[in-house]
Order: sequence, then structure tokens, then C-alpha cells
Amino acid sequence: MKNRDKKRNLVSKSKSRMRRALYKIAKFTFGFAASLILAGFAVFLVKVSTAKPPANIPPVDGIVVLTGADGSRLIVGAALLQNGHGERLLISGVNKTITPAQIQALLGMGDAKFTCCVDLDYQAENTFDNGYETSVWARALGYEKILLVTSAYHMPRAKLEIDAAMDGISIIAYPVHIKSDWSWWRKTRLLVREYGKLLVSLAREPGARNAHQPLSENQAPVENVIKGSNQ
Repeated sequence: MKNRDKKRNLVSKSKSRMRRALYKIAKFTFGFAASLILAGFAVFLVKVSTAKPPANIPPVDGIVVLTGADGSRLIVGAALLQNGHGERLLISGVNKTITPAQIQALLGMGDAKFTCCVDLDYQAENTFDNGYETSVWARALGYEKILLVTSAYHMPRAKLEIDAAMDGISIIAYPVHIKSDWSWWRKTRLLVREYGKLLVSLAREPGARNAHQPLSENQAPVENVIKGSNQ
């Protein structure tokens, strides 16, 4: 009996030591991961807060603007087109309830320029879709370099998703900063949410992004928009 009790005690102590060791490992792993996430968030904050458009914009084939909560990105993209940076402008992720005439009024662009050179993508519903639709548009037009316009905080994820779908086409970032009248709490909440989405995008396998299926039956939905805009 004594030998049996000793064995049980030894087994119990061994299990207890193992549990403590596993707890320490889990605690260290969690702490290390949390530290990495916080450090990454700090780097993300510095990167988006100091991001600036290129002082000298290199020659590009086209301009892509991702829609946002307000029209500031669109106005920036329209100005770039009007100033001769790129031969066409794609506005990706347009709300289906907004008409081309409303977009034209927001851009303050004349009929001739809007009709010839602005393409509207109504298919994309998120950044993942933006990447696919942008790649369709660029390939359909034979573009090799684009100027990407979106908010500074959104640029890292947007560039990641679009670059994964673009298959070697160069992307020049043109970040637009958040409006200065936003509250500190609103900005912080937005940045935390965006950082979380960026981590999800980074964790997704590249193949999952490249295997994205067409958003409509047409293999190149933007081609119809290009044709329609020239009618």
C-alpha cells in the first residue's frame, strides 16, 4: 500500500509540475504575443500619422480611389486626374444608390472629362473586393503602374490587398489624412479597428487573396463600366 501511495504522490506531483510549466509557457506566449501586437500597433500609428503623398509623383498609367465615409478621397483623386497624373480614374466601391451624375457633381468635373476618363466600380463591398476589382480594371487597360488614393490609416491594408491581386503591377501610395475635426476617441477607435483588420489580412494566406472569385458573372465587370462611361 505504501509503495502504491508513493507512486500516486509522485504521479500527482509530476502532473502538478507539468501543469505549472504549461501555465508558465502559456503565460509567456500570451505576454510575448501581446507585446508584439502592441509594438506593431505603435509602428502602425507612427507609419499612418507620418504618411505623406509623394513630393514628386512618378508617371503612372491610372489612378484608383477607394471610397470612404466622406468625399475627400474622391476630390483628391479627381484633382490628380485633372492635373494630368494618369489617363483614367477608377473609383472603387461606389454605393449602388449613388448615380454617376451625383459622383460627377461631387468631383466638380466637366462632362467631357468625366465621360472619357472616369470609371465607377459598383461591385466592391470591402477592401478585399477593391483589390480584385482594381486588378480587373488594370489588366483590362494594360496598366503597369497605378496611383492609389485612400485614407492614410487605410493605406497599409489597401496596398496589401491590392498588391496581392495585382500580379506585379506597381502601386504608388497617395495617402489622404483623417479630417482634423474628428474627436480623439473617434480617431483611436477607428485606428484600433483598422489595425485589427490589417492583422487579419496579414494572417490570411496569399493564395486566399489571389483565389478570389469574380463578383459578377462577367469575368471583367469593370470592362462594362468602362464601355458604359464612354457612351
